[in-house]
Amino acid sequence: MKETEQQEPKPQSKLYEAFCAVFCVLFVAGIVGIAALQCVTPDRKQSDSENRLLQQMPGLSLTSVTDGSFMKELESYLTDQFPQRDLLVRCKTYIDLLCGRQQINGVYIGRDDYLFEPQTVPNEQQVETITAAIHGFCLRNPDLQKAAVIVPNATCLLQDKLPDGVTQYDQRAFLAQLREKVGGADLQHYHWINCAAVLDGADDGQLYYRTDHHWTTRAASRVFMETARAWELDTAPVTYDFAVVSDSFQGTLASSSGICHIYDEIEICVPHDSQGQYVIEYESENVKTATFFDKSKLNTKNQYEVFLGGNFAKLVIATTAQNDKTLLICKDSYANCMIPMFAPYFSQIVVIDPRYFNDSIDGCMQDYHVTHVLFLYNLNTFLEDKSLADVLED
Repeated sequence: MKETEQQEPKPQSKLYEAFCAVFCVLFVAGIVGIAALQCVTPDRKQSDSENRLLQQMPGLSLTSVTDGSFMKELESYLTDQFPQRDLLVRCKTYIDLLCGRQQINGVYIGRDDYLFEPQTVPNEQQVETITAAIHGFCLRNPDLQKAAVIVPNATCLLQDKLPDGVTQYDQRAFLAQLREKVGGADLQHYHWINCAAVLDGADDGQLYYRTDHHWTTRAASRVFMETARAWELDTAPVTYDFAVVSDSFQGTLASSSGICHIYDEIEICVPHDSQGQYVIEYESENVKTATFFDKSKLNTKNQYEVFLGGNFAKLVIATTAQNDKTLLICKDSYANCMIPMFAPYFSQIVVIDPRYFNDSIDGCMQDYHVTHVLFLYNLNTFLEDKSLADVLED
């Protein structure tokens, strides 16, 4: 028999083997390098770009291991504390944009650099609860001047900026239903401000920030004037000064989506010659100030907190207005840029945020001799927040 001849390895096989060897070495080196980098990189408490707290190293216990919470938290920790996470998230965002994605992390990418927060779908039971609570409050206080300002989302008023194919429910029609549910003819001294109608066709600036879910100060000023007319406040002697305090604002929608090339301006609005005429007491914080604006917040990620310094359970504003009118505002953060506009017309303004307020609203009414009440909310918050109904309970 002839001895079987051994075949020489093909050059391609040697090249493939070399490639595999190099790939394995680089792969292992990459894993080891990342692990080493993660060990020597200090943990961060929060991400400024994402505007949120980051997961810290979870505590190890028998209970956390057996119920699976330790592994879940450890996975979140490794994800949140991954080296150069912000850069990688940003790279992924722009790859998604190049691929034509219209929604990133729950944020719609619209035209002209507008970012949109999706609408909250109404929950019928929640709607009935909150409208009944407001209706009952108005019936219990027939002599008070009352107004409701429920602001639609940018998706309602800026539909031409939405990406193609995005369908949302009709917020205008839904707000009309809310108006009917709260009540009409049987409520004395009660006004429902139709914000959509007021803001339609506005030509004096942006209505909403491009990078944030809030409305702008210009939009708030238009709705303020409509509220003042409903209450027959004499606005003729008062002029307002608008001033841009930042041109580098990137809001919550920019943080959530990872988009970092879009910037907004923030404007403040104050009654003319108003400096030193107001004292604002932050009750829980035991702090008093003579300004509506915390300019230190312009050096932080959340620059919108320049208005009042953010959200607090209760603020009491004393003014130099020569009258016996007191305004009580139940609100979310949409109200923060509008509150200074009311200062010339009320000797006191009491501001409560039901999300943080644990006392009775009836106690505020008696303590401060309230004459006017304003409910001011963005529609999404109005539909999500159950605390307003709680504080309005009799």
